[in-house]
Amino acid sequence: RAIRSRERKSKIMASPPRLTVGAARTNRVATRTRGPAPRALTCACAQGTLLPLLEQEYDCFFLDQFGVLHDGKDPYPLARDLCRKLAAQKKRLVVLSNSSRLSTSTFDRLESMGYDRSWFAGCVTSGDVARAVLTTREGDDTAILRSDGRMWSDVQLGSDEPLRCLHLTWSQRGAKDGFKTKQTIDLGETPRVEVANDPESADAVLIHGTEAVTRTDESGVAEVHPAGEGEVEDLLRRAAARNLPMLVANPDLVTVSGEELVAMPGSLARKYVEDFGAPRERVHLLGKPSPIIYTLACEKFGIPKGERMVAVGDSLEHDIKGARQFGIDSVFISAGIHGRQVSRPACPRSIWSSRSSSLRN
Repeated sequence: RAIRSRERKSKIMASPPRLTVGAARTNRVATRTRGPAPRALTCACAQGTLLPLLEQEYDCFFLDQFGVLHDGKDPYPLARDLCRKLAAQKKRLVVLSNSSRLSTSTFDRLESMGYDRSWFAGCVTSGDVARAVLTTREGDDTAILRSDGRMWSDVQLGSDEPLRCLHLTWSQRGAKDGFKTKQTIDLGETPRVEVANDPESADAVLIHGTEAVTRTDESGVAEVHPAGEGEVEDLLRRAAARNLPMLVANPDLVTVSGEELVAMPGSLARKYVEDFGAPRERVHLLGKPSPIIYTLACEKFGIPKGERMVAVGDSLEHDIKGARQFGIDSVFISAGIHGRQVSRPACPRSIWSSRSSSLRN
């Protein structure tokens, strides 16, 4: 099922149980590119019959991780096979993830799941964007400085003073999923940032995770302390009372972890505004759907504006909306976080073996 945005929902054809693909042309929005409005394709799984359409239509693929390449525990074999085939066609594959971790560990995880690092041009995560934002200086030659002027004001761009942040992060997540990567976020990557032990002494809220808060001891050493939901909410309530700006290094609301959905930092950002009354304009999303992560990826990998790009993801609110805001087409993986909400009625497989006009329109 795909959503047609001209003020109505339209049924789109679906395939056999493992595949649901459809296309909906969205109405024109203010984007970074000229030409036709971006399209949205919808599929439940990356199966071989989708390959001809993708390889003929696009040169660059922005691929989400969780819910697209793997479920947080195990790889999706058909998605892995599709990546291999696209790479063989010399397509540019870029992992674009809302993970708050830096991208340096991304391919260690993917290789453990059978993906080959050589298939990909590279990866950009929300954690990379957070580091870029917090290390960029006034006058730097980077395209991201042309984004969200209010954000640059809130992070005190141009100031030589430290930015004191109330820092929420992870403590146990990942270990439960079998990942061996470290869960703490190294604030040494962002030397401008100093840890504030409470909202009253902070300039901003920096969110990498939902389970813990970073605090410094009397000697100035930063340590991660597990924090329950009540403690986290109390900190957010006090921060909202001071209208502190918030930087969200993972805008996702939930992610897949096997058969479960796990709350992500974006859920705290929503609570900060909707429950505690913080000004919406002071919450800055450092990943999808913000155009800043696409801008950083294009800059990092030298992707020209005229390249035929498509974003693949399982979140309507982040992947599909983000692609639309950046002005590129998207493929919606309906078997990800929306899997329980999206029905997949059967239809003849022959539909997907030809370039049907209904698929293109």
